Amino acid sequence: MEKQEILQDHKKTGKTFQPPFTQKLGPLHEISWVKTMIPELFWIAIIQDCYGYQMGVEIITAFSRIVCKCTEGSSDKKRVFASMSSFGRLTPEEGFCVRKELAASGRLFEIQKALTDLIVFYPQCPLCFLYSKIPSLDDGPEHKLASLKASLEKIYDKISREAMMVQATAIWLAFDSDVLKVSADTSLAEFPEIEKYPHTELSQRVASSIRASLFMFFIEPHYPVSSDWPAYFWNRGLEIDPCHF
Repeated sequence: MEKQEILQDHKKTGKTFQPPFTQKLGPLHEISWVKTMIPELFWIAIIQDCYGYQMGVEIITAFSRIVCKCTEGSSDKKRVFASMSSFGRLTPEEGFCVRKELAASGRLFEIQKALTDLIVFYPQCPLCFLYSKIPSLDDGPEHKLASLKASLEKIYDKISREAMMVQATAIWLAFDSDVLKVSADTSLAEFPEIEKYPHTELSQRVASSIRASLFMFFIEPHYPVSSDWPAYFWNRGLEIDPCHF
């Protein structure tokens, strides 16, 4: 038998040896649910709050498919459009294509209706391209802000049902984009069981797998790790409303 060299499957970069996992997925970064994931996935929570989980997922799925269609060919790798910052990478032409396709499908108004309050309070939101004209804060600002705060509060605890439905939707977009594939003997293969969370043991195992799997979509090419949206989200929040501990 041929003697295998130590670290032969590692790639040397300068004085550093990169294991196969890092070569394929890139360097790992610590991702905080509160600091990073909440700002990035908040748009999903808002749509689901507006339309309910089932219809919300239908709208979000249609949106994701159109974005994938309009960005086809712009990258040699399939991407998952689940994080807010992933939409910030769209070119003006791609953004126009998405808005046009959404309008033709009848979904544009549904998404605009759900996200208007977010856009009003966060004018630098990466999803502003969905509006030909940025909406203004004309009436009922207190009510609109209270609605956003309520949606945010529901998902602050990442194991709450609302937060899990948001995370499950993000993973579903990875499945639907044909980016994520899992073995039949894993908990994630029982993905539909998440609808019963947290009432069954299986749904809790599926939820655990979802939370663990979500991290891989917060690295390149699915997520621009240098994005300043999470910091802007929280800083802007302090400008809008004082923080109470």
